[in-house]
Order: sequence, then structure tokens, then C-alpha cells
Amino acid sequence: MNKELFKKKSFYLKVLGVLVILLVLIFPLPYYIESPGSADKLNQIITVDGKKDTQEGSFMMTTVQVQKANVLTVLLSKFDRNAELIPQQDILGESNSAEYERIQEYNMEDSKNEAIQIALELANIPYKRVYKGIYVLSVADYSSFYKKLEVGDLIQKLNGKTMLQSDDFIQALQKMPIAESLSIGYERNGNKEVADGKIIKLPKLERPGIGVTVVDQTSIDTKKDIQFNTEGVSGPSAGLMFSLELYSMLSQKDLKQGRNIAGTGTINDKGKVGDIGGIEKKVVAAEKAGATIFFAPNNETEGKTNYELAKESADKNHLSLKVVPVKTIQDAIDYLEKHTP
Repeated sequence: MNKELFKKKSFYLKVLGVLVILLVLIFPLPYYIESPGSADKLNQIITVDGKKDTQEGSFMMTTVQVQKANVLTVLLSKFDRNAELIPQQDILGESNSAEYERIQEYNMEDSKNEAIQIALELANIPYKRVYKGIYVLSVADYSSFYKKLEVGDLIQKLNGKTMLQSDDFIQALQKMPIAESLSIGYERNGNKEVADGKIIKLPKLERPGIGVTVVDQTSIDTKKDIQFNTEGVSGPSAGLMFSLELYSMLSQKDLKQGRNIAGTGTINDKGKVGDIGGIEKKVVAAEKAGATIFFAPNNETEGKTNYELAKESADKNHLSLKVVPVKTIQDAIDYLEKHTP
């Protein structure tokens, strides 16, 4: 009888040991693992007036794969020379994961609008920028609107007056005395809401405000029906490649000439290309997808430029693609027109 009891105890202890090991392996750590993602062909993602780009070759947007770290994934990442362990704080900042995702979704939509605008301008097609409201990016814990406003809310009124641009909103707040009460009308998930609070003296800035970081949310009004299918992808870094694909389609210029062209970088309404993170991994993803050219932002910075980081990664991984530095979309267009197959 004692022997049977011993066997049962031994069995349960083994099961418990296995469960403990599994829990240790999958227990989330305060880190993320960043590794090469994909390079997606934009002729499968963007349509203009219901039509896809049918020219030979492709423009490609590149991504990084970001996953929450645990002991198991960290161990597995050791077999990937391009995987990097990054502290959660460096990814999320002061946001939680849900807020971070909403901000990244906003950044993706904003990059589309900027790309549409610059492509329309380059192709000499008329458009109008429409202001939809003031997007909330963060709410400080010292704000009287803390836990009243949330990341993703769209402010549209201040004390009952319609206000759709962030500059006007901030200037109006700065003219109000400290401790004055105010109401903010906003939209959340399609519902109209109102939040009440007070003007405070902002720390460090020493001026009136409400402790809420905001940015304009806009759309581009044009007769061209431009659609994107970017489900599952977020962030601002595809702006340059969106712009090149749209300009090529709108102008009907064959910039690709049969080539697979990848790259990364934000774009603004002046056509300037901005820096992004993870470029060392994106250039690897581009090579795997068959790209022969990779555009990389090349702006002045204290450390290494995006271009230098991409070039180092290409050399380290023995990539055959050509890494091309750009500061504006015009740099990319000029390169493609000058360097033909």
C-alpha cells in the first residue's frame, strides 16, 4: 500500500515539476523580441479607382516582427543573429499595450494621408486636406482629465465651440487662467461625449494647459478613390513606400521598370523622409523577399544614421541588394530614373 502511495506521489511530483518548468518558460518578461518581419508588395495592398498597379516589378513596404518575450522565446531567439531583445519601456514608453496599439494605428492612418497628399502634389492632381478633429495621444496623471479622456479620443469642441485643429486648441488653452473650468467635447468609438476639468500650470513648461498631448487627425479629399488594405500592420514607417507606389500609379510613370524595390521611412507633407526603428531587420526582410534596391533614411543624427545601420546590416548578413540613402521622396525618384536596368 505504501509502495502504491509512493508511486502516486512520485507521479504527481513529476507532473508538478513539468508544469512549473512550462510556467517558467512561458511566463512573460518585461521585454520584447524584435526580428526581421516581411516585405509586402504594395501592388497587392493599394488600389486607385478600383484598379491595382499592373506594371512589372513592385514597391515593397518592410516590417519588423515584434513579440512579447518569455524565457522560451528568448532562448529560441539566440538562434537568430538578427533578433534583438528590447526593454518593454523602449517599445511602449509610458503607454500600456492597448494605448500603444491605438497610437500605432493612428500613425499608420496618418502615414497614408501624408503619402496620398505628396503623391497627388507630385502628380499635379488637386486635393483638399480635411481636419476631422484633435487626436489624444496621452493624458498625464496630473491632469484633471486623467481617466476622463483616453488615448484615441477625438476632441472636436472646447466649451461648446467647434475646434478641429490642435494649434487652435492649444492656443485657446494657453489664454485661459489657471484653475478655470472647461468642458471638452470628444468622440469615442463613434459616440459623442463631454468631459469637464480645469486648466493647470503645466510642469516644466510653466504655462496654462490641461496635460493632454494631442495631434491633428486629417483626411485627404480627392476625386481619386485611393484604398489601402493594411489589416494587421500599423505604424508610420511605410510612408515613403506608399508615396512611391501612389505617385507611380497616379502619374503612370514606370519607376520600377521590372525591379523589386523595398525601403522604409516616414513621409511628411513636404516630402521629407523621416527616420524609423528596426531598419537593421527590415533590410534583411527585403532581401528575403527578393528586393534588389532598399531605400533608407539618411538624416543627420547624433549616432549612426538609418542608412549607416542598414548598410552595416547588409554587410554583416552578406546581402546582395543595394542600400540607397534618401532624405526626400524626390531623392528616391531621381535615383530610380537615373539608375535604370
